[in-house]
Amino acid sequence: MARTEVSGKDRLSDLPCHLLCRILSNLSTKESVRTSVLSPRWSNLWSLVSVLDLDFQDFKGEHDMGEFIDSFMEYHEELGLKLKSFNMFYDANEHFHKQFVRRLNKVVRRGVCDLNIQNMVDVDVALVRMPPSLYSCATLVNLILYCVVFDHPRSKSVSLPSVKKMYFEGVKFDGDSVLETLISCCPVLEELTVIPHPEDYLEVIRIRSQSLESFRLESKRFDCDNPKVEIDSPSLEFMSICDKKPESLKIHRIGPFAEVTVDVEFDVEDDDPLEISKIRKFLVGLSTFHELTISARTLESIHDYSKVGPFPPFSNLFRLDASLVESSWEVLPAFLSCCMNLDSLVIELDCVPEMEEIKLSPVPQCVLSSLDFLQLKAPSTPSKMKLATYFRKKCTRLTKMLLSGQ
Repeated sequence: MARTEVSGKDRLSDLPCHLLCRILSNLSTKESVRTSVLSPRWSNLWSLVSVLDLDFQDFKGEHDMGEFIDSFMEYHEELGLKLKSFNMFYDANEHFHKQFVRRLNKVVRRGVCDLNIQNMVDVDVALVRMPPSLYSCATLVNLILYCVVFDHPRSKSVSLPSVKKMYFEGVKFDGDSVLETLISCCPVLEELTVIPHPEDYLEVIRIRSQSLESFRLESKRFDCDNPKVEIDSPSLEFMSICDKKPESLKIHRIGPFAEVTVDVEFDVEDDDPLEISKIRKFLVGLSTFHELTISARTLESIHDYSKVGPFPPFSNLFRLDASLVESSWEVLPAFLSCCMNLDSLVIELDCVPEMEEIKLSPVPQCVLSSLDFLQLKAPSTPSKMKLATYFRKKCTRLTKMLLSGQ
């Protein structure tokens, strides 16, 4: 406690109630409750805070988290207080659906703005299902969910007019249209992360949003039934796609200067026309990007395709960050051959190639004549310096080179 040297007065406790509650709102509920022993002034302040931040591990023995939530919400309701933030680390092994839904409905009715539910889930435990009230929460701004199920909404009254951020990890969607419906009902959505549950069998992930600025997709499925991915978001400024083997990836519209990170893999074997067509469409989508970060496995797929099909021109590509970690140098030049206006190039290597390997697969002349900035991320070896010297001598417009470790 802050006290004056002369009187020893508790200045902090003299602050107005709303300021003290704001201070407590930055603490977990457990820490906030502990302040009740400081003095009579603090005894009930924690119960007026507009934040519930709970961890099931803090409730043991005679204490029950559900009963605590009920008591807190009833007191808030009596006083007409709003609940701005509800964060819960939840033990799904002790889940009772009706009680869970009833409590979440109360949270929604109290005007929640930030909702964060993370479930501790064992392999054999069913995921927690979200209540229908969540589909039409007018006050919700940030929605973060881990290991839950979104059922298909039974009514058409789905509306999330204030949601700006949605983060879904380990989430199952009851039908292909559920995620699309959620997105379409968020007119001011800015940030979206989707990491589907490994056993979710979505056939299509369709992202259509006029307002979306950042989108990240990470698929953890390892079977052959990966979804089709479609992107139509003209305001998108950042996009990251990480998917082992997407059925297809179609990019209709994104922002003209969006930063894009791509880590996907295709099978280009035995001249399969379907696989060749799939990667051709994928490359056509990539060719519209301005800034691109591309993984080693994606470069390998593109290199395999270069043996059987033509590249579209990448005339818009200004900056490229290419990873050759666990991959050979030869996979890069094939892709660079269509980057005629590349200005900035970042290459990450775990094994620096020898000059003989570079001479066998040289950097295309179009890149050597357009490159202005180069960064080499690689272990410090004599070969690294030789590679740097190669670029310095060959690149006619190069004004800056940066050498760094990985």
